[in-house]
Amino acid sequence: MLLEGKVAVVTGSGPNIGGEICRTLAREGAKIVCVDFLDDRADVAAASVREEGGEAIGFSSDISSPEQVEDLFQRVDEEYGRVDILVNNAAVNNEAGLLDIEYEKWKWVQSVIMDGTMLCSQQAARRMVAQGEGGAIVNTASTTGHRGKAGFIAYSASKGAVLQMTRTMAIQLAPYGIRVNSITPTQTGDNRGTTPGGSTAPRAAKPKNIPLGRWGQPSDQAGAVLFLASPMSAFVTGENINVDGGLLALFPSERGLMET
Repeated sequence: MLLEGKVAVVTGSGPNIGGEICRTLAREGAKIVCVDFLDDRADVAAASVREEGGEAIGFSSDISSPEQVEDLFQRVDEEYGRVDILVNNAAVNNEAGLLDIEYEKWKWVQSVIMDGTMLCSQQAARRMVAQGEGGAIVNTASTTGHRGKAGFIAYSASKGAVLQMTRTMAIQLAPYGIRVNSITPTQTGDNRGTTPGGSTAPRAAKPKNIPLGRWGQPSDQAGAVLFLASPMSAFVTGENINVDGGLLALFPSERGLMET
């Protein structure tokens, strides 16, 4: 197994991508710490891992709080005594643009995505450095962090910051053998309402402007995370993998031709 004996902390482990990441890493032997703001979502993810024969525990934590993040990793210390992998997947959204976004909503989105990514990475990296055995951090970015999208100013800005944090952390942590990378998913076919503050509107059966002609699935994203968390990517750091069916590769003038 690729991750035998490793301990992986996965934030945002609720339905959709996060839960599938937990199960995918567990299938390769990792012990999983499922983290979510809501107790029941973390517990459901952990239970789904155990149902497949894996080992997992669920913890609730507000990752925008330095105190709660410190407490979270202390609990991980007590349970497993180490951290080898961190997946920063937690996110919230607020579908508002510059002219109408409330400052409190702006700060809320940034606190979870930007602050949460930094705080969890800091706690995990400190432990990885002390362990002296390297490690892997995988951040979840977004296509909106690469391209502007009207009405998503807080989310887009925060996800763009995640991409730059990934590069910066990768350079600083490289001497310790700790690799830091990111994935960029596009919307998956069944994620309506799974991100707090996100849209619950029905999704079209077939996507527009995705060259591969289908919505992504949680397993698509989880497979990329597994690659970046495992020895298969031992010489990869500071990189981003677009798991978007070719969306970002599509030339702007071609996008209208992909309408379905």
